[in-house]
Amino acid sequence: MSTSQILVRTAAGVFGAGALLVTACGESGADTSTPEAADTESPEPEVSPTHDETDWAEMYQEAAEEAPEEDWPQGEVQEPVEDLSSPHYLEWGDYEEVEDDVLRFYVFMGNPNCYGLQYEVEETDDEVAVAVISGMRDGVDVCTADGFFGALDVELDEPVGDRDVVDLSQRR
Repeated sequence: MSTSQILVRTAAGVFGAGALLVTACGESGADTSTPEAADTESPEPEVSPTHDETDWAEMYQEAAEEAPEEDWPQGEVQEPVEDLSSPHYLEWGDYEEVEDDVLRFYVFMGNPNCYGLQYEVEETDDEVAVAVISGMRDGVDVCTADGFFGALDVELDEPVGDRDVVDLSQRR
């Protein structure tokens, strides 16, 4: 069994526990919507239950370091999903510049048939801060606790240039 297969199976087990927590919280029946929330453009994502307990970025980096570069776990590029329920931050494991003003972030995520991705980006002269957000797709009530490597393209206002790229979710 390859190192990346072992990592995926280990991470899937840990991720599954977090996904069950997120799913269970989403099925509590509690109405978390308020009139004030309806006036905002998008809900403020909550920190996922596994955000501080599991360092997905570190797990990704460990798998990448143990495998030849051409075998680094990358996953399929997901299109951003506009409406998500139970949004929460995901730590991204790696990124690459695919165009001057587009960065591709690699994440460990839930089943893409159930979970979608969004992003937030804040740009300054010195840095590009990006948060990747995951949540349940509309119309999905229950999902399997599978873990997948995925990717998300983030469009920037300006090319990265010499700016640092940082994880915005770590500031929330």
